[in-house]
Amino acid sequence: MNRRSLLAASLLAPFVGPAAADSRYPSHTVTVISPFAAGGQSDSVGRVVNNHFQKVLGQPFILENKVGAGGTIGAQYVVRSQPDGYTLLLGTTSSFTIAPYVYKPQPYDPVANVAPIAALTEAPTVLLASERSGFKNLNDLVQIAKKEPGRVTVASAGIGSFPHVFSEVFSSLLGVQFNHVPYRGGGPAMNDILAGQVDVFFEVITTAAPQIQVKRAYGLLVTGNGRSALLPDVPTCTELGYPGMNLTSWSGLAAAAGTPAAIVDVLNKEANVVLQSHEMKDLLTQLGIGPVGGSPAKMAERIAQEASLYKDIISKRQIAVQ
Repeated sequence: MNRRSLLAASLLAPFVGPAAADSRYPSHTVTVISPFAAGGQSDSVGRVVNNHFQKVLGQPFILENKVGAGGTIGAQYVVRSQPDGYTLLLGTTSSFTIAPYVYKPQPYDPVANVAPIAALTEAPTVLLASERSGFKNLNDLVQIAKKEPGRVTVASAGIGSFPHVFSEVFSSLLGVQFNHVPYRGGGPAMNDILAGQVDVFFEVITTAAPQIQVKRAYGLLVTGNGRSALLPDVPTCTELGYPGMNLTSWSGLAAAAGTPAAIVDVLNKEANVVLQSHEMKDLLTQLGIGPVGGSPAKMAERIAQEASLYKDIISKRQIAVQ
C-alpha cells in the first residue's frame, strides 16, 4: 500500500462504526452483567443462555455480578459501556421499568439508553397472606382494607423494590391504603410473613409456591395468563376481576443504546433458540416460570409500556431513594 492509500485509510478509520470494525462478532470475550447478587433465578437462566452463546458463537460469555442500588449500578455500567455488544445486561423488571425512576438522581433512561435484545423469562407474582392475618381469599383482604384504611400491613423487599411498587399498583387499583413495611430483602420479608408479623406480601412464584403448598401461608391471587401448575387452586387476578394487576416479574437481555442492529439480531436469534432447548425448558419448569422470547421491538414495547405505568405510580406515591 502506498503512502497516499495509507493516509486515506487513516482518515477514514475514525468513522468506522462498531459493526464494520468487528464484522466477525464476537471476536473476543463477552461480559454479561447481572445487577443482582449471585445465586438467584436470573443467574441460573443466564448461565444456560451464556453456555449456548459460547457454544454457538465460539467465544466466552462470562456472567459477572455487579450489585447495589436496586440493580441500577450494574445496569448503569452496561448503558455507559461501549455499544459494541461486548458488555450485556441480564436485567429484570426492576432494571428495565422500576429502579431507574425510584433512585435519585435518575441513573439512566430505560427507554432511551437501552438496546433491547430479547425478553427471556417471566414469573407470575403471588399475593401471599400470613396464617395470622385471617385472609383466606382476596375478598377477605379487600373488605378489611376498605373498612380500616392502613390496618393491613404489606411487606416488601425494600423501598422501591418490585414487591413494593407492585403493592402500590394493587392498592391504587383497589382504592385502598396499606401500611408498607420494608425489609432488607425478600428473605426477611418472607420470614415475617410466615411468623405472622405482617399480613401480606407480593412475591415471585418460585419463592411463594413452596410456602403455600405446605400450608404455611395462603395464596390470594396469582398473575399471568392462567393458573399456575404449581398453584392450581390459586385464582388469577383476571378471574378475580382485576386484569390491570396482570403484571409479571420478567428478565431480559439488553445492551447499550447504539449497539449495531446486526449484533442485536445475532444475539436475539440465539436467545430465542436457547429458550426452546430441553435444558432451558427443564430449568424453567423446575422454577415455575415461563419463556418469553420474541423480537427486540417486542421487548422495547414492553419496556415502554411498563415503564410508563410504574413511573406514574412511583411519582404519584412519591417513592424515592436518594
